[in-house]
Amino acid sequence: MDKTQDLAFQQIKTRRVFEEICEQIRNRLSSGALKPGDKLPAERDLAVEFKVSRPAVREALRTLEISGVVSLRKGVKGGAFIRDGNPAILTQSLQDLMFLGSVSLRSLAEARVLINGVVIRLACERASEDDFRALAENIDFIESSEDLQHRANAGVMFFRLIARATRNEVLMMLVDSLGDIIRVVIDRTGRVARPELVAVRRRILAAMKARDADAAIHEMNDYLAVVHLGIDIGEPVIEVVKPGRTVAAVAKKAANTRHVGAKPKAAPASRKAR
Repeated sequence: MDKTQDLAFQQIKTRRVFEEICEQIRNRLSSGALKPGDKLPAERDLAVEFKVSRPAVREALRTLEISGVVSLRKGVKGGAFIRDGNPAILTQSLQDLMFLGSVSLRSLAEARVLINGVVIRLACERASEDDFRALAENIDFIESSEDLQHRANAGVMFFRLIARATRNEVLMMLVDSLGDIIRVVIDRTGRVARPELVAVRRRILAAMKARDADAAIHEMNDYLAVVHLGIDIGEPVIEVVKPGRTVAAVAKKAANTRHVGAKPKAAPASRKAR
């Protein structure tokens, strides 16, 4: 089939012309006529082909840029280029919805628990010795590092390595997105060291090596219970993540102690001091 025919656009007939332009470009993506790295015609050429004004084309391209579909580059070799898939767009969208109040932190935490359960089960089936080795090295680094930020970065990588073991790119994106959002919340509320979680990570890895998905999921639920207790999600996440081991119980006791001993009138002053 002639590629020029695949790329032929139709005259715009709707009132919101920029939306129709976006839709036609997305249709070219879905059909395979456009691929990552392809350069779209110049703005003036698109305006002629669509039979619309250049501002309408410009608005469409900016909309597609915000959506992560195209990259707009300046200069002699600039223009509108089809981007590679960018999972960060999913993270930003969910994060914006949470800050706008459309999605609760509790719902995100609940989704994280459920998705990680699926990920762990699949990783137990598909993980290779290289995956286990990478996870072991990750845990060793977390245990040996005294830098809180480095430990946090390695903690994110721990989840990413487990997701990578599933060989499923969609699950990898979901794990990354939900983990990044929770991390933003933790950073804003104040990060604290949790050396007790190293042992939980090792139990997760041991269960994975044994291909014992139920045990690995149980340990992961305990892990997430501790992490989620460190942030205010409004109410318990879901029944499956109720703390069931000493580590989670200790964290819960510490959290309760902080709430009981807190002095409401002194809180604003301490926040200002920070």
